[in-house]
Amino acid sequence: MTRSRRPRQLPRRVLAAVVGALGLLALTVLLPGASARFTSVTANPAGAWATDGVAAPTGLTAVQTCTRTPITFRGATTATSQSPLTLSPPATTQVGDVLVAQVAYYGAATISAPSDWTHLFTDTSGGFVTSAVYHKVATGADTATFTRPDSSPGDMVGGILAYGGVDRSSPVAVSARVTGAGETVTLPTVTTTVKDTMVVYLLGRRVAPFPTPGGLRERWKLSSDSEGVTAADESFVGPGTTPSRSTSLAGSTTEYVAQTIALRPVAPLVEAALSWTASSSSWATGYHLERSSGGTVQSTRPITPITTPTATEGPLVNGTAYTFRLSAYRGTWTSASVTTTLTPSC
Repeated sequence: MTRSRRPRQLPRRVLAAVVGALGLLALTVLLPGASARFTSVTANPAGAWATDGVAAPTGLTAVQTCTRTPITFRGATTATSQSPLTLSPPATTQVGDVLVAQVAYYGAATISAPSDWTHLFTDTSGGFVTSAVYHKVATGADTATFTRPDSSPGDMVGGILAYGGVDRSSPVAVSARVTGAGETVTLPTVTTTVKDTMVVYLLGRRVAPFPTPGGLRERWKLSSDSEGVTAADESFVGPGTTPSRSTSLAGSTTEYVAQTIALRPVAPLVEAALSWTASSSSWATGYHLERSSGGTVQSTRPITPITTPTATEGPLVNGTAYTFRLSAYRGTWTSASVTTTLTPSC
């Protein structure tokens, strides 16, 4: 009689190990990137993935911020002499400042100036008084000599103003000039679309200078033997039209020139102030922030920790539309994203 053999059974410990290995293999096959995900899950408190996953942030908003550098008056110098007239910049001038020079003289001749000074305009009233205006960016070698080519009588008179925080590539936002004769002069107003300009007023007058108009900061008032000059300025928030300013010198109806210049400030730093409600995930690490414009991604960066509710993005360009996309992450896990848009107009 032959005995039948029972199938050989695996020990329980071996069987448990085989089942565990098969389960792990199935997890690896079924979940993309499962190895990293498995590590993330098992490294967190029990049940974290099951209860909150990687929850997305909510309520993303973007508000523009415009950081402006105010135009600063550095100083002023004046001089008077027969031709040629040499003007030195103020001792407090810094390299990169914008310099404005006024030269006034008798007659209507055209004067010569150094080649590194840009001629803005020259105005003559009645053939008796002329005021020429120039500007340049300070380099540290800014002494200027102005020469009148004719033999007209009378000294030349003028000065240099120095300002910091002015746009070096396009310092003059707008200007206006008037000429006339009489006891009273109304300074020309200007209308500017630029915010936070510095408005400079330059007066040239036959014989004595006009008093500084009320409401302005006097920068100089000086006479030669034939002409007088007055310089003043004021900060103008704008945009819009500058206030009307007048000044008078009783008993004198001589010729005058009045010139107004609005200096353009350095362009503001434009940024986006982003805010959101933080992810409710108890184990997410941080956020991925993406900035794009015109369908092109310009930058991506992580933001940590997960409790962070704000960020700043920039610099941005005025008039350009931007999209900001934010998502929470843990390792290779990423939540759904929230987006917002902004077109700054500082």
